[in-house]
Amino acid sequence: MNPNSKLRVDYSKYQVDEVSETIADALFFPLYIGKVLGTNLIIFWALLTLFCIFFLDNTFLGVLFWIITFMVSIPSILLFSIIRLFSTIKNDIDNVFKITLETTKHVYEDAGLLKQQREADLPLKATFSDVFKGVAMYVIRPSLKKVLEKRIKFFAWPLTFLIDIIFKKTVINSSAEIEVELDNEDHIVLEENTTLDKINKGGEKTTSVTFSVVKFPFRLALVIYGLLNYTLVYLLYLLFR
Repeated sequence: MNPNSKLRVDYSKYQVDEVSETIADALFFPLYIGKVLGTNLIIFWALLTLFCIFFLDNTFLGVLFWIITFMVSIPSILLFSIIRLFSTIKNDIDNVFKITLETTKHVYEDAGLLKQQREADLPLKATFSDVFKGVAMYVIRPSLKKVLEKRIKFFAWPLTFLIDIIFKKTVINSSAEIEVELDNEDHIVLEENTTLDKINKGGEKTTSVTFSVVKFPFRLALVIYGLLNYTLVYLLYLLFR
């Protein structure tokens, strides 16, 4: 059942810039792009330089070989970097789930759902879990997409596709109930044994499969171009040695 209709929550009022800013502060993925790409470039440059020093005697031809080899190898470096980048966002996804939880607590209390839940004699954890799914679907997901499109632009589409699948499989379509209780002032708190892994039961398998699917076209492209790249570099070596 749609969380919007079941609990009469106007999620659109919570789609505010503050949520996007909170998500933006929690995402370190854009920083990984420069770090991973920079590391791969430095390693490639070092190996290429050592190769030229030890295997090419002519300095001019060595410099020319270095420049041409680097130019034809750029696609391989980029593809390899993209594949590595997908392995760095697990912590970011965990942070997004934490933000979803905190936003859910705010929405639940702000919308007066505790009163509705008591009048309808509904268990707190069931109604809270429904609101959690609604917040994930109608508040966090659009805010996350907006942040990613703003911060990493052209590279946002595979990542938003990936997170879309994870959200649908592990949050929106999940039947798990979040263990919550009330403190003395009727504020919602998570029970001590509640963890992200418990909330996102089965999420690791879904995430792993999703990552594999998203990585596949990049891996295939790397294999195909990598063979071409190797062939071109080998021919250049035969020509310049």
